[in-house]
Amino acid sequence: MRSKGIAILLGLTIGVTAGYLASTTFMRGRMMPGTMINGTDFSMVPRGELNQKLSDIEKYAYAITVRDIHGNETVISGSDIDLKADFAVSDIRLQNQLIYPYYMLNPGNYYIFPESVSFNEEKLQSIIDSSILPDAGTTVKPTDAFLTAYVPGAGYTIAQEIDGDTPDPETVRELIKDAIYDRSVFLDLASEDCYLKASIRSDNDSLNKEATSLNEALQASITYDMGNQKITLNSDTYFPWLVTAEDGTITLDEKMVGDYVSKLKESTDTAYTTRSFITVSGRTINVKGPYGFNISKKKETEQLTADILSGQKVEREPIYTTTGHSRSGQEYGDNYLEVDMSNQTVYYIKDGQVAFTSDCVTGNTSLGRGTPTGIFSIMYKAKNVVLRGANYASPVTYWMPFYNGCGFHDASWRGSFGGTIYRYSGSHGCVNMPIPKAKELYSLVEAGLPVITYY
Repeated sequence: MRSKGIAILLGLTIGVTAGYLASTTFMRGRMMPGTMINGTDFSMVPRGELNQKLSDIEKYAYAITVRDIHGNETVISGSDIDLKADFAVSDIRLQNQLIYPYYMLNPGNYYIFPESVSFNEEKLQSIIDSSILPDAGTTVKPTDAFLTAYVPGAGYTIAQEIDGDTPDPETVRELIKDAIYDRSVFLDLASEDCYLKASIRSDNDSLNKEATSLNEALQASITYDMGNQKITLNSDTYFPWLVTAEDGTITLDEKMVGDYVSKLKESTDTAYTTRSFITVSGRTINVKGPYGFNISKKKETEQLTADILSGQKVEREPIYTTTGHSRSGQEYGDNYLEVDMSNQTVYYIKDGQVAFTSDCVTGNTSLGRGTPTGIFSIMYKAKNVVLRGANYASPVTYWMPFYNGCGFHDASWRGSFGGTIYRYSGSHGCVNMPIPKAKELYSLVEAGLPVITYY
């Protein structure tokens, strides 16, 4: 009986041992029972299949949510882009199959991450282009900050830049690819630098300097004192003339300033315009000539430019080439010379009354050398002058020119004055006078005195 018991025990021992050895042989190269990797049970899985199985799990488990600037979200799963992952399974410690029962009682938990991932980039790009990037023409493109148009009373302001919502496609694609490589599960594009932005911001130094300089220039106003009226030029008129140079300084368009001065001349100059005149005899006639107010276009353009750029308020007269006596009332004033060539008489009017008269001989009308008619002024006066022409040289004692070589002077060679002498034996255009009368007139007149001649 004892021998039989020993035999049975020995048989059982051999059987159990054989079974255990057979099971350990089966377990060779496999993961031990209870092995968990990344939360998945890998019991009994051949070690050589770990990478593929982990990659398959990653492909279907991984997904990334991409949110755009408007909050729209797109989910890209690993299966959408044929995601493949390579895991460092060698980092999982080799298990001893001889003690697999130990692992059954003490399960092993492992967490490993892919050493690298790859995916189908064409599929990813197709998803990005169709679901994440907006259609062309549906976005707001960035707009740089800029100077607004001139606003009366307010000048120039800076309009804020608009960044819009237009993404840079290449940057978006690279961001999403990098996020997938990093196995990120969420990507907020609004927080990334992937949307096109305005290049000129409202705090741009050059833009603000230009606005400041322009608005400083807009502070200027120029009031022209025209005697009987005042004309004010302010920024509502001259703002288009302002020009910003490359270095930010403000200049003026010279042509536009000149055009304004030309229009000012057209509306206010009196020189060479027709004016009404009442003669000594009471006859009303029209006279025209160089006497009167004549703004100097060149000098006034230069001064106006300087006044505007100063940013100051200025009140002044225009810069004239010639002026009349007054813009208020009678332009030639109450003191002037009047030559009635039909009656061959010179009058000196002082304070509105005839203070001097003299017979005279004016230009020879039969030879086409008649004294010019119109309104002029004494240019200067001089003594002992020789008047020269094409075929004459006439010395005179008193010379008072008023227009283009014509003037008042004594004519010692004449024995008589007045009447109709001028018609057949008149001068070359001057007003000839007896010596005593020329002397007296010389003492009465000064440069600038108006001269009005008529028939």
